[in-house]
Amino acid sequence: MKRIAVLSNAIPDAWFAPCGVDVVRRVDYARDAPVPVRAGVCAHLAYLPALLEDVDGIVLATSCDQMRRGAEWLGNPQRVFLFDVPSAPCDALLALERVRLERWLAEGCCVVNLTAASRREKSGGLPPHSILQTPTSRPLSIGIIGGHFCGDPASVHHLFERQGVGIRLWGCEGGENLGDICQRPNDAFYTTLNNIIRERNLAGLVVVRTTWCDSWRAAFVRIQETAPVPVTEWVSDGQHAWQPFPDARSATRLEAFCELLAARNQTIGDAAENGISKN
Repeated sequence: MKRIAVLSNAIPDAWFAPCGVDVVRRVDYARDAPVPVRAGVCAHLAYLPALLEDVDGIVLATSCDQMRRGAEWLGNPQRVFLFDVPSAPCDALLALERVRLERWLAEGCCVVNLTAASRREKSGGLPPHSILQTPTSRPLSIGIIGGHFCGDPASVHHLFERQGVGIRLWGCEGGENLGDICQRPNDAFYTTLNNIIRERNLAGLVVVRTTWCDSWRAAFVRIQETAPVPVTEWVSDGQHAWQPFPDARSATRLEAFCELLAARNQTIGDAAENGISKN
């Protein structure tokens, strides 16, 4: 069975089921070192050459210019497909792109990557990242959202656990699909996000982006304005084998955010307790 890395939540798994394809959503970016990229290029692209060695094909989306650039940069149309996501909701255009995708799966990506198959056989395959669900009993829970997360989610969970904070929403690519921030209008994304914040009683949000990600840089401002909880930004360009993850600067920033949430939670709890005692 062919293994295709689908790097956009805008493309549903159901489309691949009739084609007999194993869809890879959660990529183990920490396993391979990124290749050097020049300034202005999204750090996520640096991991794509190694990913292409482990799968039979990659599906990118035109949701952002960086992914479009990534398809051109890899220069392998037989094994890299660029899905044209309409800038505004349009079922007819999506149906046409789905047909083109199915044709590529049947024809363009018809040859199994023997190198990848051999590597998977020796290593036992790529272990998918487990997006851990935090028990609802934790006093504080947060959501982490953003584009492609080029690090180790388990390390992030452990960092927050040490601060007494759980992660109840993983909304980066490959995790829960909150909608497409790049579509216009994108009001549905913010409505879905704020509904989840309330339903899961999240205390805060962490918005992750790479240095050159203009889409999430702009989205962060509106999320900060509209979210009913504190929001912080985390700029992360991935993980290198010789460095800890998160790096010391990011870890300090995230720990300070946890302290802010804990203090805010205490204040809210004290106010509620005082209100009850007065009544």
